[in-house]
Parts: sequence; C-alpha cells; structure tokens
Amino acid sequence: MLSLCWNGQQGICGGRDPEGILRLNITALSVGASLLALTVPVAHAQSGGTEAMAQPGMESPGRYLVTFGLDQATLTEQNRGVIAQAAEDYRQGGTPQVSVTGYADTSGSAAHNLELSQRRAEVVADELVSEGVPTTDIVTLGRGEGDLLVPTADGVREPRNRRVEIVVPQPPPAPAPVVAAPAPAPIEEPEVERRNLFTIGPIYGHNFGETDDGGENDLVGGEITYSALPGFLGGVSLKQAILYSFNGDNDGVNGRSIISLDFAPDLGIVRPFLAANFGGVYGPGVQNGLVAGPEIGFNVELFEGFAMRAKVAYDYQFRNSGSLDEGILWAGLGFGVGF
Repeated sequence: MLSLCWNGQQGICGGRDPEGILRLNITALSVGASLLALTVPVAHAQSGGTEAMAQPGMESPGRYLVTFGLDQATLTEQNRGVIAQAAEDYRQGGTPQVSVTGYADTSGSAAHNLELSQRRAEVVADELVSEGVPTTDIVTLGRGEGDLLVPTADGVREPRNRRVEIVVPQPPPAPAPVVAAPAPAPIEEPEVERRNLFTIGPIYGHNFGETDDGGENDLVGGEITYSALPGFLGGVSLKQAILYSFNGDNDGVNGRSIISLDFAPDLGIVRPFLAANFGGVYGPGVQNGLVAGPEIGFNVELFEGFAMRAKVAYDYQFRNSGSLDEGILWAGLGFGVGF
C-alpha cells in the first residue's frame, strides 16, 4: 500500500505527486469498507438464523414435537403439518384437554429463554385453534430451559431442545371382550344298575280249604322278600311271611317260606315279573306241607333307590292232590330299597 506523505507544504513525497497518493489511499479505504460490510451479514447468518433445526413430527401416539430455529418462535410449513396432525388426533376421540408446552435451549439467559418458550407455546396454540381445536381445551405452558430433551451445559445450542411438545391424551384401550368360558359339559353319572331288591310289607291270604279239617279261613301278616335279579330275564327271590289266621276253626300264628324263580324284564321305572313259587306253609290255620304255584306282580321305582312291590300269588297244596281249587290266594304289597 502506498503511504500518504504530508508535511504541510505542497510538494513531492518520495518523488511522487502528493495529491495522487491521497486519492489512491482514499479509494483503497472505500474498497476495504465495502468488503467488511459484506462480511458482517454472512457471519451473522452463520451464527444465528440459518442454524439447523431438529426434525418435527409425532414422537409417540398422542405426543407431537414442533421445533424452532435459534431464538425463533415462528412456524415452518413442516411444523404446521405436525400441528394439523395433532388437531386431527384431537378430533378423532382424544380427551378434551390438549397440553402445549414450550422449551428453549441454554444458549441465552434463563429469563429470556422462559419468555421465548412461552411465545413458542402460544404460537403453536394459536395454530391449533385455527385447525379447529377450541381454546378452552388447550393448556399452554412455557418451561424455558427446564426439562431439556438433550441434557447440555449452560450456553450450549441444541436444536432438539428448541421445541414445543403437544400432548393429546389418548383414551384407554377398550377392554378386551370378556368371553364367557363355555359351561362345562354336565357330567353324566353312570346309571346305577340295581340288581337286588329288599322289601317288607303286608300280605293277605284266603285259604279255600287247605286246612286239616277242610275249612276256610283268612290269613294276614307281614312278609319280607329279597329278590336277586342277575339278568334281564331271570332272578331268584326268597320270601318269608309271618301270618295270623282267623275266621276259621283253628286260629293262630302261621308261617310261609317260599323260594321263587322270576322272569322280570326291565322296562325302566316299572319292572313286571312272573314267578314260580315253591316252598311250604305251616301253622294251625293251614295244612302243613309243601306248596307251589304262580305269582305275578310288578316293581315300581318311586324315587332313586326306593321301590314298591305289588303281587298276587296262588299256592297249590300237594297234600290235596287233584283239588286245585283248595289252595291259598295271596295278595301282597311291599316297600323297600334297591341296591
């Protein structure tokens, strides 16, 4: 660079024209000032307005993130799209309380960052209102440097901390439908096959001359019967009766002991039977001796394990050979248990 020589007098400095040297130096200063003026905006831009922003979007269902540039509270088109998505979430059934919370990084003072975070929250809330969310359903809050998304030291620029969080509370998931457990199939108890029957009951008989003197009389008493039915078609019964004879010449206590072969088909609750009796009668009111004859009747199951037995029988007296009409006609009724 050429130096300006000036000694208060017109003349040549260093062999050059002083006026020409002055003009040359003034021009050089002007060029330098112009270059400096161009450099200052570029430096400002690199240190502030064009600093990178974090990516906005939905963080999780019902939680949205709006981001900002350094020291800014203005919305980008991408941010507006995120806010519109949050508003749609609200309309689709979110609970009627949307929280909008603003934050800042630590690059400024705490007081400035608190005010900046509040402005950011209000900008986002206004945009939500323009998207149809009622003002009464929005709660705004500025947290400043509090609750940093990315923990940093003081004075650090962090794009992810320059944000507003929109929270649209989600309804609880619908409870899974309660499927009633199928009712357990009823346990069918195996049918108990009762093959034995024990009964006791009254018995009445009319004697048509089966006495030693040939006279008629009546007999009444009780009889115990045990029936074993080993199969569908056959069975065996044992019968013992204690009787009192009357209306005859020789009244008194008598007995009747019988074994029978039974034909007893099982028809459910009713079981008819046909039996062939063989045994003996004894006592003052009968002609002591062997008897045989038919018996018919039926067993009815009145309820589980309890049965009634009704029968009619005729005893032929072997001592009265040829006299079939001089036997004893019996009618009996018994009640008992099956097992």
